[in-house]
Amino acid sequence: EGSSEPNARLTALLGVVADVLGETINPIAVRGHLDAVSLRTQSYDVWDLSTDRALEARRTLVRAGVGPERVAQVAGKGDRSPSVEDVFDPRNRRLEIVLLRQFEDRD
Repeated sequence: EGSSEPNARLTALLGVVADVLGETINPIAVRGHLDAVSLRTQSYDVWDLSTDRALEARRTLVRAGVGPERVAQVAGKGDRSPSVEDVFDPRNRRLEIVLLRQFEDRD
């Protein structure tokens, strides 16, 4: 909690994700999310932390072999897009790695 540094488990998991992404050509988006537990008592707020986590995930994916040109978006969503109804539920602390649609140029 309160850190943007990925732990060993997340680093390993992002390595697996990078391998799967290597099978695709789509651009990707990386989004960081948090629960509504306030970090305002510290010098880190939910916006900064969710953004920094997304940036660290991007860096980890690139180190694992994902071409940096494939990353089209990196965003911190703070606590604004919960995945479960209870905004304080720790399951809302997550990273999303989204394959974006690849459109061909049509002349």
